[in-house]
Formats: sequence, structure tokens, C-alpha cells
Amino acid sequence: MVKVYAPASSANMSVGFDVLGAAVTPVDGTLLGDNVSVEAATSFSLQNVGRFASKLPTAPQENIVYQCWERFCQEIGKTVPVAMTLEKNMPIGSGLGSSACSVVAALVAMNEFCGKPLNESRMLALMGEMEGRISGSIHYDNVAPCYLGGIQ
Repeated sequence: MVKVYAPASSANMSVGFDVLGAAVTPVDGTLLGDNVSVEAATSFSLQNVGRFASKLPTAPQENIVYQCWERFCQEIGKTVPVAMTLEKNMPIGSGLGSSACSVVAALVAMNEFCGKPLNESRMLALMGEMEGRISGSIHYDNVAPCYLGGIQ
């Protein structure tokens, strides 16, 4: 099993608004972000758990984690049967990169599970693409710091 944590991020940085972003870690050390776990299965399944799971779409095809799995499989040219669990700890619409957390955790977990077939550059491009499905346009302001850390 592979389990990946993706931290919150903020892209509301003055003159870098929606261009620059920073990964966020609470000073008390608590985790502020989402976890995605992936394990081998005979067919794909997705389970949503966590504080904000009730706010997610009930149809798997509408969930960004499912869409990340589908796009990742397309990218590597094969369908990978896995059981995925999204632990949704980020409030949706919080302005802290909630969707970016899910996108980054899902794609990194899949890449790790499959032996890292995609390099950092290709992963970042996929993350921007998947974030664009939610925000309406491809951009990296939240996915880049969530994936790479620091200010990006």
C-alpha cells in the first residue's frame, strides 16, 4: 500500500496573486491537507473518508481522485486496478488549495504505486491539467507548492 499526504497551500500572495503559491503547515504541527492511499485490487474502487468526505460527489466519475486515476492510466498506457481511499481533511472552497491537495496526493500515490513511471515535470503538467478541470483553466498556483513544497 502507498499512502501520500498533500499539504494545504495558498496562492493569495499580493502581486503574485494566483501565480505564486506557498505550501502551508500549521505551527502546532497538525496535518492540514489530504491523504490518498492506493493498494492493489482486482478492479478500481474509491472510498471517501474524513471530515469533509460528505461534501464530495457521490458518483466516483465526478470525483477528482477518480479522474486523476483515469488520466494517469491513460498517460502510462494501461489500466491499473487499484483501491483508492481519499481522506478529505481540507474544507472544500476554503481558499487553501483543497482540490490541489486531492490532485497532488492522488497522482503522487499512483506514480509511487506504479514505480514512478512519470518524472517530476510530467507529474506537474498532469497536476495543472487536473486542477484545471475544477478551476476552469490550467494553472499551477496551488499544485506546484503542494507538490514541490515552499513557495513556487
